[in-house]
Amino acid sequence: MNSITAKPAILSLAISLALSAQVSAEQQSDTSTEQEVEYIQVSGIRSSIKESLFQKQNATSVVDLVVADDIGKFPDENLAEALQRIPGITITRNGGEGQNILVRGLGGGYNVTTLNGRKLASEFAGRDFNFDTIASELVNVLKVYKSPQAQLPEGGIGAVIDIETRKPLQLDGRTIAASVKGIYESRTEDVHPHASLIIGDKTADSSFGALFSAVYSRKTLRADTYSASGFFDEDEGWGVDSAGVPVDHNNNGVIDDNETFASKIPSYMYFANAQDIRERLGATLALQWRPTDKLDLNFDALYSRYNTDGNRYQIGFVNYDEDWTPGTPLFSDAEFDDLNRVIKMRQTGENTMVELLNISSPRKTDTYQLGFNALYQLTPQWSVTLDAALSEAKNQNAGDNRFIVARGFVDAIDIDYSTGHMLPDVTISPGLTAEQDYGAHYSYNSGTGVDDKITDLKLLTNYVPLAGIVSKIDAGLHYVKQTKSQSQFASANPSQFSRGGFYLTRDGYSFDNSSVFSKGEFELFKIPADVFVPANFDNFLDGENSTSPAPWPSFDYDKLLAYYRSLNAEAADKSIVAVQNRAGSYQVAEEVSTAFIELTIEQEMFGLPYMLNFGLRASQTDVTSSGFGYDLSKVTLDSEGQPVNNDWRQVLPVSYSDSYRNVLPSVNFKLNLADNLLLRLSAADVLSRPALYYLRSWAAPNFTSREQGLPTLAMGNPGVKPEEARQADLTLEWYYGDSSALSGGIFVKDIKSFVTEGKYAANVAGTQYLVTTSVNGDYGASVTGYEMAWQQSLQDWLPEPFNGLGFQLNYTYVDSSYDEPALKAKDLPFQGMSENSYNAVLYYEQYGVQARLAYNWRSKFVTNPEDWGGASWIADYGQLDASFSYDIMPKLSLFVEATNLTNSRYWGYVKREDQVNYLERFGTQLALGIRGSF
Repeated sequence: MNSITAKPAILSLAISLALSAQVSAEQQSDTSTEQEVEYIQVSGIRSSIKESLFQKQNATSVVDLVVADDIGKFPDENLAEALQRIPGITITRNGGEGQNILVRGLGGGYNVTTLNGRKLASEFAGRDFNFDTIASELVNVLKVYKSPQAQLPEGGIGAVIDIETRKPLQLDGRTIAASVKGIYESRTEDVHPHASLIIGDKTADSSFGALFSAVYSRKTLRADTYSASGFFDEDEGWGVDSAGVPVDHNNNGVIDDNETFASKIPSYMYFANAQDIRERLGATLALQWRPTDKLDLNFDALYSRYNTDGNRYQIGFVNYDEDWTPGTPLFSDAEFDDLNRVIKMRQTGENTMVELLNISSPRKTDTYQLGFNALYQLTPQWSVTLDAALSEAKNQNAGDNRFIVARGFVDAIDIDYSTGHMLPDVTISPGLTAEQDYGAHYSYNSGTGVDDKITDLKLLTNYVPLAGIVSKIDAGLHYVKQTKSQSQFASANPSQFSRGGFYLTRDGYSFDNSSVFSKGEFELFKIPADVFVPANFDNFLDGENSTSPAPWPSFDYDKLLAYYRSLNAEAADKSIVAVQNRAGSYQVAEEVSTAFIELTIEQEMFGLPYMLNFGLRASQTDVTSSGFGYDLSKVTLDSEGQPVNNDWRQVLPVSYSDSYRNVLPSVNFKLNLADNLLLRLSAADVLSRPALYYLRSWAAPNFTSREQGLPTLAMGNPGVKPEEARQADLTLEWYYGDSSALSGGIFVKDIKSFVTEGKYAANVAGTQYLVTTSVNGDYGASVTGYEMAWQQSLQDWLPEPFNGLGFQLNYTYVDSSYDEPALKAKDLPFQGMSENSYNAVLYYEQYGVQARLAYNWRSKFVTNPEDWGGASWIADYGQLDASFSYDIMPKLSLFVEATNLTNSRYWGYVKREDQVNYLERFGTQLALGIRGSF
């Protein structure tokens, strides 16, 4: 255990600064700017653009924003999809909807998300944030800080994203706004409800205000997918002895030694229909009281419940000879392409098997935050802010995920890639039905419950000197404690009822074998017919030209589990029902104590006004990791290196602690080349904290698989340090008209090193092991790129009625390069990073009409650099969305919204574009509704 104690002089300096300066209630939201300017009242597309440009222009650092068109009216239904309109941001999708974001190619733990300037708890098992958990109607502004200030929380090499809700005293007066819409999903052909309500008011003297908002939605999203894995490629290390398709090319009824071939047809193929019911309930409450001109008190609360069931109905089959599969079908009738790859073949024989899978990954999430803020103006130059918040997020999963496999048998499977379609033509003869025989095979229940709790406390100050070169001093103390625990559950032996009782016999369970049947070389328990349910979908993979299998049945898991229990209840409960996996159950607590100071200088240089902001943020982080582990001190080895006792296997609670500290300087420079032309230069040291998985307390020895003559020990490392980087931004911004601007910038991030896997010999509790654990590596990487954005209102350029037109365009280029020689030689970008991305929005606002057409595009990106057959990629993807509204009377409008109008396919491949390993069709959503305010 390492212990680092902050020097008293540092704390004394921070406290003295805290007693002599002031910061606004939202220090995370560029404090200096927000105290000096009033908000522009936003109503309409053009006005929201004007407000976002106004805040960007007056910001201290490099910031991009999305502002609500009007109260309760965000430009996109999903926060992630709204963020993707910002230069440099791309998103990941879940069933077609945006979920997580990447900023300049960096996602996951490289970004920090706050709500009203306070760190927000996340139900995500890692450090990422799921932006689909919060309804867009509850949000006023999304701010993305791409260059840091000392007052912003550390932890984001990518960016800090602040979700800002509205304050009651920002209202004109009594406000009631409501909307109701029905959402039509093209693949389910169902209509689903979505409603929101906002009520706010303030006293006549604007001393007290209250604002309440609520939203509810429920819908079923359907996605049809094809997935595959296992592509033969000798250049990637897969020889004909370890991969490829065995085909009876000479038609002698057997597979000869020379009849294994390279194949465009993958080793595994799956077709799936996902039907995910998503229900969201959210609410906010804000109270604001100004009893005197010197005191401003704020209370705000947010609550969000987001539940999904994540059902997925899937079939799959194997196209090569697996050593662990009892039977292999006969592969015949092969055709080859000009690369000598198999592109057409047939499976026949009694071993021709199709697996029927029911997969589900439900999310039962609750997120809330309670915040209090008090700003007191001690003197005209000096005020103090106290800010406190509690936040918690939960994903309640106690082994509720299902991966259930039943085996069915058919006469033939024909696979044909010779037609030139993106996907092969696949015909299963006969098609699967609920009435045919199926054998029990695999029943895996799993899941990870997550509970994240955050306490966020700040004492902030700002001082404005009456004279001197320094125009402002911002300083403060910041304390954040985050405790994230996860409880992992899994089936002990999901194959317990496979192979017709083989494993039951092996493990000493008695059972009735009367339902065991044989098919080819398989012996399986026959699952009762009432377990199966006929197919509940049609028009599978609509939009693709290829032939897909006819819709297939699913099954009722509860009835299947009851059948297992009828065979042997003890075996079912011990092997199939999920139990806690202590290796994956742990808790990580981080306490970050910070002192920061910012000095702002506003002077002139060569007659040009400039702003220079220097910042220093010093923090100490204390990490405590607790969970379960073996008592390694009791390990005693014999002469052959094997344990002579078993008492060390008793799993006990364990806990480890460590500490580290960081000092992060930052500088932000803004030069007014003209009244509407800005040059910015920003530079800073930044960090991102290690993934929580790296910090786990679990340690597992292995005395059978030895390396370098030693038993191995896999363990977490609570002492691993953050990844650190230096970054810089240079931007030029021209605000040349109302709701119009042109900007461009370059950026560079130099990441010093990554957290990686390290191996070394060490003595642990008296035994020598080869330890595998997380370490701060020797190599880093660089991320460079540029961004361009153009927002143009044509109000003064075109005659009526065309002067209501305008557009927004932005483009981002990102490049990455690893320092590590082996990774550098592969010349692959960061996982998930698109080199090119752009957004184009065309809007019209005139005569009570608001229309918006938005297209978002990103280039291909790597999903797995070490996939079977080469690196796997997601191909470039673009999506067209639209909205239209008409004011049928003052403050009452009808609106129509559409997402994915062109029904774009989302697909990927391994190494070559014709080796498709993933394709998804998630259809179009249309909404019709009415919105009113009073």
